[in-house]
Amino acid sequence: MRIANRIVSVLIIVFGIFLTLQSKKFDYMVDGTPGPGFMPYWLGIAIALVALIPLIKTFTQFASKLDNPFQTGDFKNFFIVIGSSIVVMIITPVTGLLIALSLMVGVIARLMGTKSWKTVIGLTICTPILLFGIFVMILNVPLPKGIFGF
Repeated sequence: MRIANRIVSVLIIVFGIFLTLQSKKFDYMVDGTPGPGFMPYWLGIAIALVALIPLIKTFTQFASKLDNPFQTGDFKNFFIVIGSSIVVMIITPVTGLLIALSLMVGVIARLMGTKSWKTVIGLTICTPILLFGIFVMILNVPLPKGIFGF
């Protein structure tokens, strides 16, 4: 299990570094305020640093000695989140980040077991409003827009 943890930790670190490098394509600062490259830059660094923790733990005596801690159905939620994230990356140039993320939240909520359509629709509507309020209105950070301008 230690080898699997090491491999996954290294893959996540590589992903964090890749995200940080890709964020350089966007402006880090725009007119003295954080630009669209600000959040992915620091998010990539945070992902890589957090992935170091389990990697370091695999080299200590406190690492788990369980043969296989996962059950067969445990990966469903993982694939829902990863699949939704990939779809967000694909549709963001067309829809814009706010709409893509709101759809992602709604889909994840529904697929992970939220039974109430009112809750799913409420999350889908409130997510872009909250993100717009935080990033655009408060932090003055422009978010990537799609071909429709939002």
